[in-house]
Amino acid sequence: MSRTSTKVRNFATKVIDVDVALTEAEAATADVVSDFQTFDVNDRSEPAVGTINYIMVIDKDDKGIQLDIIFSDKQSAPVLGTDNDVVAISDADADTIIGRVDTGATYVDLVTSKVVVPSAFSPIPFSTANGTLYVGVVNRGAATTWTDAGGITLRLGLTIE
Repeated sequence: MSRTSTKVRNFATKVIDVDVALTEAEAATADVVSDFQTFDVNDRSEPAVGTINYIMVIDKDDKGIQLDIIFSDKQSAPVLGTDNDVVAISDADADTIIGRVDTGATYVDLVTSKVVVPSAFSPIPFSTANGTLYVGVVNRGAATTWTDAGGITLRLGLTIE
């Protein structure tokens, strides 16, 4: 007996580093650390379907602050808010949020930097018409001033159909 609706698909696993654009000013609790910025999930600017399965935060500024990492699949730049100010996302942009990951505050200290792998989370599915997603970061810990504009890297593990 055969199934007529069976589909076989190829999946690719990809690791992407996103250097979070920071300003060197204080971000209070609930402030935007970095407004949405784009990252490509493929090299061809073509439609892509997949999931975000893994996140590691590399904090080269050695702060170890709890962060919310927010993902959007809007096809034009969404706005989370002004860096170092309270979150001010529109309802239309909030409708494009596909997932949120809380880093927690349990960083591993590596002397001059810290890393954290957030607790297990459900994979975040995405479907993008142009191969691009957006990521923004909100401070959930104590007020913090980053001293390195490239002080945070998000290492994302994706599965792409």
